[in-house]
Amino acid sequence: MQHYGANLSYNALQVRYERRMAKGVSATAAYAFSHTIDDTGETTNNGGCLCQLPTRVNERANSVYDQRQNLVVSFVWELPLAKSGKGAASLLIGGWAVEGIVAVASGSPFDVLQSFDGQNNDGLWERPNLVSGRQLSVANQDPANWFNTGAFAGSIYQYGNSPRNPLVGATTKNLNLSLRKNFKMPYSEAQSLEFRVEAFNAFNTPQFSNPDSSLGDGSFGRVTSTKNDNRLLQLALKYYF
Repeated sequence: MQHYGANLSYNALQVRYERRMAKGVSATAAYAFSHTIDDTGETTNNGGCLCQLPTRVNERANSVYDQRQNLVVSFVWELPLAKSGKGAASLLIGGWAVEGIVAVASGSPFDVLQSFDGQNNDGLWERPNLVSGRQLSVANQDPANWFNTGAFAGSIYQYGNSPRNPLVGATTKNLNLSLRKNFKMPYSEAQSLEFRVEAFNAFNTPQFSNPDSSLGDGSFGRVTSTKNDNRLLQLALKYYF
């Protein structure tokens, strides 16, 4: 089903700090506190309404694109090692720098649907019912038990009363680091060789995807994948001329 009447609102507080290079250190920090609300799951090109009711009655909720908090910090630190030295010592331990990017972001909301056609409408984005008296959250949240699966029951020949996107996935915590060194060419001050070691997801922290949220699946309520790669190391040489 394609849909062309979506309504979306986005409000945010955005803050940015920048320290230009001074004493070998530069840094930039950007923070956003935002809220995105809509009544349609996706744009037309990405799949259409994703609405239980085509009229979008009671469909207004947190968007799947709602990322409440987002912080990104980047820095460069030119290590003060043998800066004024000469000879072999300066060649080996001088000219090193550390660079990094830290990203911390809230998880994104996700919908809970049912994997069977209980409403007799060809299984078109059918939401289950909420079980009275059951909380959606669990006391000890982990990838094997992300939310209370017992809080949902199948909707049979009726529209389910579970709201759109009632739950939120895991946060993102990622650190990319690099260590680089510049070697000045003795035959030309304008030319240099850069050696770089890069570590993506340096602490090898798992970045969990949203859990299986289809009632009726065997893995309902469990996280079965990650959204980022494991730690990746990369070596590079770059010649400037």
